[in-house]
Amino acid sequence: MSIERKRYGFIAIKQGMTQIAVDSESNVPDYVAGTLLWIQDTIVVDKKTKDRDGYESLILGVGRSKEKNWNNPQLKMFEGLDFIPKYMKEFKFENIDNFSKGQFVDVEDFLKIGSLVDIQGKTLGKGFSGGMKRHGFAGLRATHGVSKAHRSCGSTGSRKPGRVFKGKKMPGRYGNETVTCQNLEVLYISKEKLFEKFNGSLILVKGAVPGYKGSACNIYSSFDPKGGVS
Repeated sequence: MSIERKRYGFIAIKQGMTQIAVDSESNVPDYVAGTLLWIQDTIVVDKKTKDRDGYESLILGVGRSKEKNWNNPQLKMFEGLDFIPKYMKEFKFENIDNFSKGQFVDVEDFLKIGSLVDIQGKTLGKGFSGGMKRHGFAGLRATHGVSKAHRSCGSTGSRKPGRVFKGKKMPGRYGNETVTCQNLEVLYISKEKLFEKFNGSLILVKGAVPGYKGSACNIYSSFDPKGGVS
């Protein structure tokens, strides 16, 4: 069964988590936790066409930046735009002939209340962590002969072959990984002006999204069970 490519995508800034009341069968409302995401004015930085690049996609940009933050080839790409974006990302879109360089993309043309989306971001970095925190090891006993090794991983192998196999769960850097949360429902969407200078759309999705407050994440249209897109 063939699965269609993701139809659209946007760059969003995580604003934090909240909860809203939803209808329930009882007199007491149910509360649902969700994540607030802010999608700034999204501009088309460049297009990739099938004739020139072999596939079709749009390069979108959001935010504001300075020339010193980009190299010369990238600055050449920004010529003709109203501003220099802070974040750029390439997304697969359908019917890219409807878009042109410098055009603003309206999020509400693609996202509606009830839409399912996949959101990709980087998890919080925890630094160098031990086996108990990183992998959920039980650790050694608190008493009965255990001395100063209560949080140790224990044995990492046997005498033969006398080495540690690749992939062995051991202490190491934990977090700061790219994670995709799938099939998150859009609960709310509205055009807002944040920080008194940036226009955009504020959306609320059900559940948690990887990343810290103020981090950028990518929103994609979600696959439905039949192999299409929502």
